[in-house]
Amino acid sequence: MTTETSAGHGRTLHDRIFKEFLHRFLPDFLHLFFPAEAARLDFDTLVFLDQELVVNLPGQSLRITDVVAETATLEGEGEVIIIHVEVEGRDRRGLPQRMFEYYGLLRLLRQKRVLPLVLVLLPHAGGLTWQVYRETFLDRTLVEFHYGQVGLRDLHSEDYLGDNPVAAALAALMQPAHLHPAEVKLAGLQEVIASDLTEGDKLFLIDIIETYLPQEALVGAGEQIMQALLETELTWGERHKLEGKLEGKLEGKLEGKLEGEIKGKVDVLLRQLRRKFGRLPEGFVARLQAIDDPAVLDELSEQVITAVTLDDITLPGPN
Repeated sequence: MTTETSAGHGRTLHDRIFKEFLHRFLPDFLHLFFPAEAARLDFDTLVFLDQELVVNLPGQSLRITDVVAETATLEGEGEVIIIHVEVEGRDRRGLPQRMFEYYGLLRLLRQKRVLPLVLVLLPHAGGLTWQVYRETFLDRTLVEFHYGQVGLRDLHSEDYLGDNPVAAALAALMQPAHLHPAEVKLAGLQEVIASDLTEGDKLFLIDIIETYLPQEALVGAGEQIMQALLETELTWGERHKLEGKLEGKLEGKLEGKLEGEIKGKVDVLLRQLRRKFGRLPEGFVARLQAIDDPAVLDELSEQVITAVTLDDITLPGPN
């Protein structure tokens, strides 16, 4: 019987979020957590290998589905290397051996040197470390394999707030040393919104903050902080409602102002929902697209800001 080992086994929502995060922000991730290595790489040459890497062995298929990219070094003639980032959000047992096996597989298939890294979303991973996998036999160390590991849950939020919107978004997963989680969320949102990132990247990072610092995580925050947080979220929501109106006006030139405005609002709302919750059920999309009241769409847009799951979005019933 053929078995399959996958770097993305049992893929979860967290895996999907951070696979997209790494595709958007891999250079930022490396500069943030592995600055010495990042300083020696030419990210202008970065290319992601989106096709799954598979090797078939007798009775077993080894498959890597996580983030794999090629980039050149800045030294000499610019050697092309592989960057592999494993996202682990389920079970760290066996991770060192898996990382070694993935390294060997990539080295074999691509015939290039590999920088192996892992992003751990579970607590008690030790923060920012270099891990070692060893194999010994007959009192000899036959294998000593090193890989970089980022345990986000063990880092301090305060160390990553202040001047980097990508770091500020990741601070939502970290452990505050003295700030309340609501203060971490407020600082992160303000930093992302004020950045010069594209609107799409801002929305993605805001969704990370909203996902990992939902309302129930903010219990006990002071009234002033919660008010500032609400105003920040509403301001961001209003910007996207305005975007919907602008899109609607463009559509309105062809199909009527009101109809165009509604379509623009629906398109923006669907984009917000997909960024936050991933693929949407077909029935949900159909019900949303059937809404023809701009006020209802505005209300739904505000619901997205505080929603933790798709069930928190209340669509109007069928007529």
